[in-house]
Amino acid sequence: MKTKITTTAAAVLLGISTLASANPPGAPAIYNNGPAAPLLNMTNMRDTERAAFALYEGLMQATEALVYVKGCTPFSAPVSAYVDGHTYNQLEVNSFNGVRLDATLQAPVAGFGQNIDVLQAAPGVLNNVGVDSLRGRYTYNHLNNLMVNERTSLRVAGQNGRPDLFYSAAIKDFYHGNTYGPGQFYEIYDYGLQVLSKSGYPVNKWWQKSKAVRDNGQQGCTVFQKDRLVGVGACRITLSTVGYSQPGLFWQDGYLTVSQVTPSAPDTELNGCSLIQAP
Repeated sequence: MKTKITTTAAAVLLGISTLASANPPGAPAIYNNGPAAPLLNMTNMRDTERAAFALYEGLMQATEALVYVKGCTPFSAPVSAYVDGHTYNQLEVNSFNGVRLDATLQAPVAGFGQNIDVLQAAPGVLNNVGVDSLRGRYTYNHLNNLMVNERTSLRVAGQNGRPDLFYSAAIKDFYHGNTYGPGQFYEIYDYGLQVLSKSGYPVNKWWQKSKAVRDNGQQGCTVFQKDRLVGVGACRITLSTVGYSQPGLFWQDGYLTVSQVTPSAPDTELNGCSLIQAP
C-alpha cells in the first residue's frame, strides 16, 4: 500500500514538474501585434445588446457559483431573453421556479459609457439548487469595446443547505468580426476573464469568449462560452440562443448548458453561430 501511494505521489509530482517547466501560454492570436487602435476595434453595439449581454453574463456567473457548489454536473435548461431597452429587459430560465434576471439601463454618459444594472428580484432555482439575491453592475465604455463588472454578488445554497455568499468579477473586450480579419460588421466577438470568490476569497477562474450575430433576413444568434481554468476539474458553461437582434429589440431563445469538457474541446455552439449568406 505504501509503495502504491509513493508511486502515485511521484506521478503527480512528475506531472506538476512537467507543467511548471512549460512556458506560460501566449495571448490569443488576435493580440499578436498588441492592442488594436481604439478607433479600429470600437463597436456600434446597441443599448439592447449591452443590456442583453449584461443579463447573459449575470446568468453565467450564477452558473459558475452553482458549478462550484455542485461540481460540474452536466445539465441543460431552456432560456429566453427579451430586451427592448425601455420597459422590459429580462432573461429567464424556463423551468419550475427558474432564475429570472432583470436589467435597468442607466443613462449613457457622453464620452464615458453606460452602466447596466442587473437584479434578481425573487429567489429562483437552477438545476435544483436555490439561487437568490444576484445583483451586479456592468459598465461599458463609450467605444463599446470594453465591459467591466467589478463585483456581482449572489447567494447559492451550499452543500450544507444554507446559502453561501459568492462574488464574481469579469472583464470583456468586444470587436467586430472584420476587425482582425475576414468577417461581417454585424458580428460582435469578445474575449475575457472571470473570477469567482467565496467569502471574499478567489476560488475559481474562467476563460470566456462570446459571439453575437445580428439577424439579417435570418435568425440572429448569441453564444457565451466559459471554460474553467482554475478549480476542481474541467468544466464548460455555454449559453446559446437564437432569434431577433435588431435596433430596439433583442428577443432570443435557447439553452444554458453545463458539460464536462476541456478548454481544448471543439467550440461547437460558437462555430455554429454564423452568418448565412443569401443564395
